[in-house]
Amino acid sequence: MKKTFTLLLLLVTLGSYAQKSKLELNLQKDSVYNITADVKMDIDQLIQGTHQIIKSTITGVSAHKVLSVQDTLYTFEVTYKSLAMNMALGDKTISFNSADTDTTNMLSRVMHNMTGRSFIMVMSKRGKIVDVKNTENLFKDIFRGFPPIDEQKKAQALVQAQKSFNDKSIKGNFQESFVIFPKAPIGVKSTWSNQASIEAAAISIKTNTIFTLDNVTKDAYEISGLATIEPDKSPEFKSSSQFFMRLINVNGNTTVKATINKKTGWIIKSEIIKHLKGDVELKKTLSEPVMLTYPMVINIDVKSINN
Repeated sequence: MKKTFTLLLLLVTLGSYAQKSKLELNLQKDSVYNITADVKMDIDQLIQGTHQIIKSTITGVSAHKVLSVQDTLYTFEVTYKSLAMNMALGDKTISFNSADTDTTNMLSRVMHNMTGRSFIMVMSKRGKIVDVKNTENLFKDIFRGFPPIDEQKKAQALVQAQKSFNDKSIKGNFQESFVIFPKAPIGVKSTWSNQASIEAAAISIKTNTIFTLDNVTKDAYEISGLATIEPDKSPEFKSSSQFFMRLINVNGNTTVKATINKKTGWIIKSEIIKHLKGDVELKKTLSEPVMLTYPMVINIDVKSINN
């Protein structure tokens, strides 16, 4: 009797592990899915023997309305509902909040005017972002409600906003969160790998992530992942303050924890912890040689709770 009971338990366990699940997005037209993200980023730059530490926190809420479902593709209308950032460099602090009504804070006012405006994102059922477009819509009438302001300052604020919210940057930011789904049905403790290329600002990297389906509950899939980060194509120099810069020789690793809604495939919550390092190259002008090279270490912790 005891041996029979043990055998039954073993068969039940094997049966539960043998069941395979197909992890993919299963979204409904006209439904709205939200992402609430909290990003903490620490940057350590060793410039001429002195550590320069930059600490920043970025929070944002975006709404993703499904405009159409066509074969394996979803077309979303994405709208930022709120945006905020706090950055500390030594004794200097820069902050903005789209909810701030203080018209003297130019960045807050710019972000306020960007919220409620939409762009288009196309994503496959496996979470691959195929296209991001119409981001120029975010900047229409971006200075409405502003008091009289110097045109040069307006231009600088617009350029800064466009750097952070252009097609490539937005695609890279969202892609890393969604490139998690396997190609075929998998069972508990099974593993699969996904690759992604990310190009944003003055960095170009590729990641290879090994995922594991850790557990299946009544309502969700729980997965984890470990990624390696390597340089991709040679990044272009980008304007930064009074210089042009890029980050080369980038390498590092990323860990991922995510809980996925069984019915929709939408990520309920996730945490991505990233550690990377590389070398910064600075130029005074694009035509001049590199004037300074120094190492940089970046640690990023991204938490999101979605519905």
